[in-house]
Amino acid sequence: MYRMCTTEKSALQQRKIEDTMISMMLEQDYEDITISELCQRAGLSRKIFYRLFDKKGDVLDALLDHTFLDFMVYEADPGTAVGGLHSFFQFFKDKKELLDALQKSDLEYLLTDRAMDFVFQEDAARLRHFGADVDEFGREIMLFYLNGIFSLVYDWHDRGYEKTVDQMCTLIMRLFSTAAVKSGAAPESW
Repeated sequence: MYRMCTTEKSALQQRKIEDTMISMMLEQDYEDITISELCQRAGLSRKIFYRLFDKKGDVLDALLDHTFLDFMVYEADPGTAVGGLHSFFQFFKDKKELLDALQKSDLEYLLTDRAMDFVFQEDAARLRHFGADVDEFGREIMLFYLNGIFSLVYDWHDRGYEKTVDQMCTLIMRLFSTAAVKSGAAPESW
């Protein structure tokens, strides 16, 4: 478990360790990173580390939680019709280094899992936005959307962001508006 920081200094130290973790994951597999190396690269003592985290995995937990908290305050582009989607794709394009690090250690699933945890902890309005309360399959519908969206984010990342943010928004809107997705009905060929 990681600690909720109560001072600006401890929050900065925690973020420093998280940023150092990303840098190290870009160079080596996550499993090969030691707490000692992490502290040394961050320029912080092990004592500080253990004031903030119980174990190495807690750094990833804090990093992912902070990623979604950062997204919540990320400014939507008021000049786009799909400001929220535009912000979502721009945000994760800006998080290329994080995606690279997770992918290098085969940990992409952690981002999707944390997104699901985050959404299911939020209020019902967020789920209703996706039609997730229309029947008893609300949770499954949300899982379907989130896994699909993050699969598209990783594919977009893997392809070097060859599509623009606007093109990704158009793609998602097109996918969300298909008859099978809107109605929840599968095509007869399935």
